[in-house]
Amino acid sequence: MKTLAALVVGGFLAATSASAETIRIATWNINNLNDKSGVALRDRAPIREDNDYVLLQKYAAELDADVIALQEMGNPAALRRVFPESEWDMVFESRYKPGTDPDIFTAVVVKKGRATIVEGKDYEPLGVINPGDGRPVRRGIQVLVEADEKRFWLLGVHLKSACFAKSLTQPVSDDCKTLAMQMKPLEDWIDEKEATGLPVVIAGDFNRKFDVHGQNDHLWAEIDDADPASLDLIRTPFREASRCPTTRESDRPEPIDFIVTNKLATEAIIDQSFVELLYDETEAAELGNRLSDHCPKSIDFKF
Repeated sequence: MKTLAALVVGGFLAATSASAETIRIATWNINNLNDKSGVALRDRAPIREDNDYVLLQKYAAELDADVIALQEMGNPAALRRVFPESEWDMVFESRYKPGTDPDIFTAVVVKKGRATIVEGKDYEPLGVINPGDGRPVRRGIQVLVEADEKRFWLLGVHLKSACFAKSLTQPVSDDCKTLAMQMKPLEDWIDEKEATGLPVVIAGDFNRKFDVHGQNDHLWAEIDDADPASLDLIRTPFREASRCPTTRESDRPEPIDFIVTNKLATEAIIDQSFVELLYDETEAAELGNRLSDHCPKSIDFKF
């Protein structure tokens, strides 16, 4: 666990020496990560070679996080190619079944020796049925984490894509209808964990450009509704453009990856500790989505 004063230098994270009371929480969507080199996970997914996995391991080391919410994991073996079992504990979405059609899944990893998973399992209610194809979408991963004798709740999410700023109160497309169905279970989880009196963190790919409509965004207004009265959510980044070099320019600058905190967790944030870890420009130009079309983001906390 580290202290901060962190910046992105030449595509890599530079941080000060570690403090035992500080924990770094991150989110990282690693674009259709397969366990096999030379094979795409599914149609239009990147084909990675052995060296690409080595490079992803290097960026994971540079990220230097204690807890990471992960998205687009093809299977547990794919996750382990970047986050080896010897170093990381894992909670993987149980919707994954070996031998079924390729898909992407959510997961959370916790660095051994830095934090402990007290409880960890799917949050199934997020896995609503997409009316377009009749299939369930991605569930959340809920984890009770303990570090330095302090506990907090984390929910890793990868919400339905392709409804970045359109109406969720009168949804038209199947994508927006699906995301609209995810609003209540997300709010229910937040309200339930708020009642525990512990810090609460929701991290992941929300697939929602909150900055377009700000506090009036339909999803944001639903989850940050001051009910219960103690609830006051903050999202990071806030009105800060993404600079990820592998993200399509048409998808920038509004971010869709966030770390959301309740009041207790917000109070624990170390000032100016938010980092978007940018890939090296040369590597990004050469490899593109083989790295990922998302850059990892992190915040440091002192609970």
